[in-house]
Amino acid sequence: MKTKKIIIRSAQGIIILLIFYFLVKSLVSNWNQVKDFNWEFDYGLLILSFVLQMVALSWLVKVWQGVLRHTGSSVSYLKLFKVWFFSNLGRYLPGKVWQFLGMVYMLEKRGVPKKNTFSTAVLAQSFSVLSGLLIAFIFLGINLYSQFLHQNPGLLIVVALFVLFVLIVVFYPNLLGKILNLGLGFLKKEKISLDITSSDIIMHVLAYSVSWLLFGLAFLMFVKSMSQASFEMYPSLTGAFAFSVNIGFLALFVPGGIGVREGILVLLLSSLFPVLFPLPVATLISFLARLWVTLAELLCFFVAVPLKK
Repeated sequence: MKTKKIIIRSAQGIIILLIFYFLVKSLVSNWNQVKDFNWEFDYGLLILSFVLQMVALSWLVKVWQGVLRHTGSSVSYLKLFKVWFFSNLGRYLPGKVWQFLGMVYMLEKRGVPKKNTFSTAVLAQSFSVLSGLLIAFIFLGINLYSQFLHQNPGLLIVVALFVLFVLIVVFYPNLLGKILNLGLGFLKKEKISLDITSSDIIMHVLAYSVSWLLFGLAFLMFVKSMSQASFEMYPSLTGAFAFSVNIGFLALFVPGGIGVREGILVLLLSSLFPVLFPLPVATLISFLARLWVTLAELLCFFVAVPLKK
């Protein structure tokens, strides 16, 4: 068992190192483009981007509170805020389950049964991923698809299948429970029971979509604080951010989607805006975006620390 864990951890480390090796290599070899880039720093917009991102994160807690009520459990917003941002640090550990386990442990102390917490955590994350990928596919637009379709016609099939899957889940909500339990069984975790309707799914997907729209606006302010980005880029930047974050989350083999998120964001930025964001500039922005997201989460964590237990 220990040997297996060592092999898995080594493989994760190698994958992360390889991704960052190629990204850093591209950045270093084209450093002149980075130096010659027309950087325009606006600290007011940078602060605004942090505020918007923290608002989006706070909204996620509010939506989670609504999902939790479906299980018959009611917890105050401030308590959930603290639980969310304390357990959120577990996202950066391998396995993707430590955040959930942290939620289970902390909410159990507040009278919420383990099964209720785990069920809502899995369900809420599923809604978040579904809404994030929907926003990404819609906002990335036909221009991006046209750039890749001649190279990979299968992309359109993938998008169509995903949209079809979402529609099936909406009209057959029991299917979502079966899919989630299949994944939990593969991870050797306890199965969950869901009591949701089609209207519940639609409501929660829309609620999580609001968070991705806020994250997209925050990301636009972040990019605009250092470059000549315009508000017309909002849909594309929102789609790029949502897609990279969610694919990074789904990459179970790396903690926090490290490397995967950056690689996808580099690809999208340099493809969507090749003139404004050449590859080395897009690479640097993706690295800074990781730091930007982490700092916002830490700010929320420090806000949560003094909250009453």
